[in-house]
Amino acid sequence: MPGWYFIVVLSAIGGQGKSLFSELVALILRSLGCDIQVFSADVQQRLAAKLGSVHAIDIDLFDSPDDPLALLRAFSPLSLAIDQAAESGGSIVLDTAATWDKPVVRFLCDMGLDKVIADSGGQMIVALVTTSNRDAMRALATTSDLVRAALPLARPVWVLNERVGTVFPADFDPGLLDLEADHFAKMRAGVSEIVLPRLDDRLWQPVDRTGLNLIDFVTADPAKLAALWVDAAGRPLDRLSAAAVQRRIASWIAKMMEEASRGLRFPQAD
Repeated sequence: MPGWYFIVVLSAIGGQGKSLFSELVALILRSLGCDIQVFSADVQQRLAAKLGSVHAIDIDLFDSPDDPLALLRAFSPLSLAIDQAAESGGSIVLDTAATWDKPVVRFLCDMGLDKVIADSGGQMIVALVTTSNRDAMRALATTSDLVRAALPLARPVWVLNERVGTVFPADFDPGLLDLEADHFAKMRAGVSEIVLPRLDDRLWQPVDRTGLNLIDFVTADPAKLAALWVDAAGRPLDRLSAAAVQRRIASWIAKMMEEASRGLRFPQAD
C-alpha cells in the first residue's frame, strides 16, 4: 500500500450516511490487510455495535467555550493513534456526529494534522457525505470551502449518497442551493466524487436496524433473516425470499465498496 490513510467522515446534518460510509471504508481497509483504528465522535455510537472495536471521542468537550484545551483533551486518543499509525503504517477512520463538523475541522487545522500526516507518508482524506436533501447540500457547500481553506494538504471527497435520489447530476442548477454559478464551480474544483448506488429503503433499513456489520449480514443464514422483510401479514415484501433479498443487498454492498475504493484511490480490493 502507498503509505497510510487518515480518513475523516463529515456531514453537517444527520441521516446522510456517515456511519455506513465509515463502515464501508473500514471493511475495505481490512480487506487490503491494513491495521485500522476506528474513532467515533457520534453520541449514538452505532459503529461500536457493527465493528466491535471503536474508540469513542468525548463530544461533551466539543461545546466548552471556556476551556481552550477542551478539543485537545477530546481528541487526545486520536493524537496518540496518529503517532502509532505514522510508525506502523496502520490507517485511521474518524466518524463524526452531525453538527460537529466545524469543531472537528478546527481541531485538525489547529494541530496542523494535514501536514503532520503528509510529512509522515500518510494521506488525509476528508469525506463529505450528503444526500440530495437541499439543506444537506447547502451545508456541504459551506463545509467544502471550510475544509479546503483549513486543510490545504488534505484531499476532499464528496460522498454522494443516492438513497433518496440523484445527487448533483452534470446539469445541476447551483441556484437550487442559493449559490452563484462561479461559487459552485469553484467549490467543486478538485473534489473527487464517490456516488453510492441506490437501494430500496424497504430492503435496506431493516438490515441497518439489526446492528450486524455488513460482512456478518451477507454471510448469515438467510433463514435467520427472513423476519426482516415481511409485511404486517407476515408475507415477504415484493414476494422476495430472504435469501433473494440478502443476495441483492450483498451485490449492492459490493458495488458500494468498489465505488468507494476507486474514489478514495485505494489499491484494488478483493
